[in-house]
Amino acid sequence: MTRALHLDRRAALATVGTALTAGCLDSGRSTSLLGVDPTPAKRDDDWRMYGRDPGRTRFVPDVTLPRDGVSIAWERSTSASGWRPPVVADGTVYCQYVNGLFVLGVDTGDGIEAKTYSGFGSGTGPMAFASTEVYRDGTLLVPYGESTAGYAADPDSWPPKIHGLGDGRARWWIDGETVSASFPGTSSESSWLASPVVVDGTVVSVHPASGVVRASDPNDGSSRWRVDLEATVSEEDHLSVHGHVVDTATGTVVLKGRFVRDGYIVGEPRLVGIDLSTGSIEWTVDDGRVNERTEFAEEADSLAARDGSVYTVDWTDSSRELRILEIDAETGERGWTQSLERSEHVGIAVDESTLYHVGLEAESGVDPFAVAAVSLDDGSVRWERTIDDSVGNVWSPHMPPPTVADEHLLVPGDRGLHALDRKTGDRLWTFTEMVGTSGGGETERAGLTPAVVSDDRIVLGTTLVLYGLEGGG
Repeated sequence: MTRALHLDRRAALATVGTALTAGCLDSGRSTSLLGVDPTPAKRDDDWRMYGRDPGRTRFVPDVTLPRDGVSIAWERSTSASGWRPPVVADGTVYCQYVNGLFVLGVDTGDGIEAKTYSGFGSGTGPMAFASTEVYRDGTLLVPYGESTAGYAADPDSWPPKIHGLGDGRARWWIDGETVSASFPGTSSESSWLASPVVVDGTVVSVHPASGVVRASDPNDGSSRWRVDLEATVSEEDHLSVHGHVVDTATGTVVLKGRFVRDGYIVGEPRLVGIDLSTGSIEWTVDDGRVNERTEFAEEADSLAARDGSVYTVDWTDSSRELRILEIDAETGERGWTQSLERSEHVGIAVDESTLYHVGLEAESGVDPFAVAAVSLDDGSVRWERTIDDSVGNVWSPHMPPPTVADEHLLVPGDRGLHALDRKTGDRLWTFTEMVGTSGGGETERAGLTPAVVSDDRIVLGTTLVLYGLEGGG
């Protein structure tokens, strides 16, 4: 571990809400002044960002899901997939696919499908939702790689068609350098893992092209602090960020990246710990081994934080062995490690006592899922199971990670959605629906998004259908 010098805090930008919002979205504007409670208020059944919470644990503690199967509460069909993971805020589902945006009531599935044309939602990462003090409806955050837009979220005011970048709904834009009322003209291909984290009324965003992480006000996008990650590497290197989380127990933003030089990954993974309140860099950790997998080791969903610890997944010097590593979020000190034989990494979820890793097990033909439950206390493996299925990421940028809710571990796959008992690994049920093929046959609809759990609903994007599932299968 290398202890880093604190970077000077940048002064917060002056409030620019009036300039940014004038003429853009007065509908939904609150009559209250700054200082009132944010609206809409956060609900226990919200899933407001990718990974559900700032630590991206994908853990939903206080719900009751059926052990004997699920049925379809509602469904919405599309002509194409290309799903982005849904978010749920204040009882409303926001879910993008390649040709549109659904804004639906989570209980009934009623609502609109806004058809999108040109830039809106094209090449974007997962959305997030933030409450505001200026607006009644909050802000829908859509990352476009280097840039992130804050859109009016009012579920009753979305138009049937959205052209361009949805400028009429955009309240503000931010990138690594600027805050503006219109698209700053910066984008990048590294959009998926730039999905913002929202914590304590602050938007924490990563801007991969400029190597910047910043904390912003969701009302107007104004900067609370900004850190140039390039200051932590040599002049010839660039730190390519693959993910970021916030450990709320210690107030630490943790980023994971790799050194890039002339377009090639040249070194070990780096973790960076940043103080959430000040933006000061508290620690850096260079860890991992360089091997033949390094040039394509940008595994998604390999970082989570909970209760003062950060958990990261990377490959060892064996082409078939990955390692799970515990890091102290406050100091960067290393804890336990656990190695697993896997051919691919899919994702992790973390509850109060266990980390659940989903990967693929190398076999002839299609590699099946290999699931392991790992103790948070000492890294020991509590159980391992194999699911006779593989990932359903036919159109998705990344393999959908697991969700842990109630007694269930939910794993999307090529045949639908699998539910395992999180204490034993035993299979509880599989949700499968069929779709016609071009050859006249039928095949299972693949699970293409994480299973987003809100109260007694499971929202799941599949091949050409968005489902709301409930008990009673």
